[in-house]
Amino acid sequence: MIRFRTLVMLAPLLALAPAASMAAPEFYQLDYRVRLRPQQAEAVVVIDVRQRRDLLREVRFRRLPDWHRDFSGDGSLETTDDAIIWRPPAGGGRLRLVAQLDHQRGKGGYDSLITDGWAIFRGDDIVPPAAVRSVKGARAQARLQIDAPDGWSVVTAFPKGDDGWFHVDDPERNFDRPVGWMAAGKLGVRRDTAAGIQVAIAGPTGQGIRRMDMLAFLNWNLPGLKQVFPDFPGRLLILSAGDPMWRGGLSGPGSLFIHAERPLISANGTSTLLHELVHLAQGYRADPGGDWIVEGVAEYYSIEIMRRSGTLSSERARRALESVSRWGEAAERLDTDRSSGAVTARAVRLLADMDAELRQRSNGKASLDDVVRALSERHQRVNLRALQQESERIAGGPLESLKGAYRPAAKKQQAPAKASSPVSRGSL
Repeated sequence: MIRFRTLVMLAPLLALAPAASMAAPEFYQLDYRVRLRPQQAEAVVVIDVRQRRDLLREVRFRRLPDWHRDFSGDGSLETTDDAIIWRPPAGGGRLRLVAQLDHQRGKGGYDSLITDGWAIFRGDDIVPPAAVRSVKGARAQARLQIDAPDGWSVVTAFPKGDDGWFHVDDPERNFDRPVGWMAAGKLGVRRDTAAGIQVAIAGPTGQGIRRMDMLAFLNWNLPGLKQVFPDFPGRLLILSAGDPMWRGGLSGPGSLFIHAERPLISANGTSTLLHELVHLAQGYRADPGGDWIVEGVAEYYSIEIMRRSGTLSSERARRALESVSRWGEAAERLDTDRSSGAVTARAVRLLADMDAELRQRSNGKASLDDVVRALSERHQRVNLRALQQESERIAGGPLESLKGAYRPAAKKQQAPAKASSPVSRGSL
């Protein structure tokens, strides 16, 4: 009986322990209002913060002078060489800025553009990257509203609530910012579900966008991609348009852009669309010198996923890999800050050799899939050391095939004249 009484007396205390040790998070409301102005090629952005007390104390926006200007707001506003620092009042406040929406990539096409009939842009184009100082555990409840000219519709990768706002939620961040691709205007949109993913393919009308072709391609290949990257986002937005937009592909959180004239499968057996989908699935970026890993993985699986789905025959996939391998011989080394062309091609060959060695050493029980999945789950940024550690953990020791990443190529030759460069992804 004594033991029973002791347990009865302790029970209320044990029941209270989790509540005492785990305080519920406090929330502040964060509303983004964006008004598109086609004639001025810009957007007016208003950020409203509402809070019961000073939960959000400081927002440090990275300063992008050519993109964002005319900051004004309640509370304190400070300008430094590289940042705009906003300290809202304790009860909340409002910040206003103007975002330039026409951005040209060097001498090429635009990766953000607003015309009289439509606009395609990314969240970073309207709200600059930010770091915040807030009460520990405080989180934002963020919404986005885009006001467009009459007759325009709006699409984003975010779900739209009954209140008419897009609801922005990034579980990995306390301060939610609307990122990823967005479009507004006279749009054609096709929606479907592929491999359990809610898909929307959108773009301006009358530009030859092959929406149904892309949906079919996704139905073939998204299941295989999800097997490699099971944490693939539950929602996917693909935007497309013709000239003068950039003639390639660029990925962002839960979304990507691809030029309307890019083929779903290139003559060399790779796919720009699938390449960007792999970037979207990876969820990591490269440390300095590690971009070949990020780009190589995307290009390797742009071939391999199509082989597994039957989109490419095994023979066609083998030829594609051989073509890429020959091109990669022109790359002297892998550790460049920006991987493209022959460097990415050499990385694809190395990753294919890693996959073969892992399968051989494990009697088919392990593969490159396990390595890239571990990188996606464990790392926000990747480099050669992370690749080495994960592959050694899975293989039980160093891989002979990975030694090629440490040394320059044995020989150098010109790239095949007809080979097309793997397209680099956008960074958000």
